[in-house]
Amino acid sequence: MLSIGTQKSDRITTITNTTWAEYISLDLPSKRVSFRNGVITIVSPGRNHELIGDYLRLIILGYCRQSNIPVFTFNQTTLKEEGKEGKEPDVAYCFETDKDKPDLAVEVNLTSGNIDDLTKYQYLKIAEVWLWENNQIRFFVYRESGYLELTVSNFLPSLNSDRVTEIVNSCFGKSVLEVEKYFS
Repeated sequence: MLSIGTQKSDRITTITNTTWAEYISLDLPSKRVSFRNGVITIVSPGRNHELIGDYLRLIILGYCRQSNIPVFTFNQTTLKEEGKEGKEPDVAYCFETDKDKPDLAVEVNLTSGNIDDLTKYQYLKIAEVWLWENNQIRFFVYRESGYLELTVSNFLPSLNSDRVTEIVNSCFGKSVLEVEKYFS
């Protein structure tokens, strides 16, 4: 199913035995960079990664527009727990009012990442995380003890994971504007 573009897959580079200072000094536009336990992970997103991220971005914006929910973008802003954790989400927003950190972060995992991304977000205390893996979306809500999987978004309560998965998969390989038909 995922067959669009010349660089279809993500490229991953992992650097071990690093310091927080080394992580902070990196300036890698268009890369997703994270830090945890002395390991820097650099993801060079492929076209499919970016396309799915755009679909998810437009689903969130379309829902907010339709439901009249104020939305504020973070997107790939580096989220940090100084000296410990750093993560650049694919998509991120806060709702209702502008805040210091996003309410929702979205990760597209095609060739990298996994449920361990939730550990990074847990240290950052991100209230809700969506993970796209294996052609489906999963929703998670933050708890002190770890993330709990949900089928319906806390912040966008009429969106469930099956519906978001259906929209992305039905639009894949088409114009990102196809998403709009679901919110008109």
